[in-house]
Amino acid sequence: MNTKDYFELFRYLMEQYCLFQEDIVFVDDISEWCRQNSIPDVDSNRPMKLVLKTPSGCKMLIKETIPDEVIGERVNALRIRGQIKSVAFDRADMLNSDQKKLAYLFLSEYAASLIDVGDDELLADDWAFTEMKRLGYFKK
Repeated sequence: MNTKDYFELFRYLMEQYCLFQEDIVFVDDISEWCRQNSIPDVDSNRPMKLVLKTPSGCKMLIKETIPDEVIGERVNALRIRGQIKSVAFDRADMLNSDQKKLAYLFLSEYAASLIDVGDDELLADDWAFTEMKRLGYFKK
């Protein structure tokens, strides 16, 4: 999936969290960008990464081309984590469009920067879905 096709989605999400659209950085390889900028990166397949401290402020790195397999892996990981909360309801099924999947990936990455969430992926998932609901992604 070419993420540049979804620039308006990312611009809107950045605006919602007081981030500047100029801080969206589309890259071929997030790990390589991090290496070049002396920023640690432990997930070489990561589709997005919020970098809070760069010489020019914070940046949301977005992999320009995200393979469908990577998106599928991230949604499947959400599905597995969700079983801890409920086996009867799978909220991953709510991500029924590319736009919703990308919004979820963006928001869960942003959530990791929040003090109350940090590296807890379950809390990041909860926060991302709460925000998606607030932003109207799940209206009928």
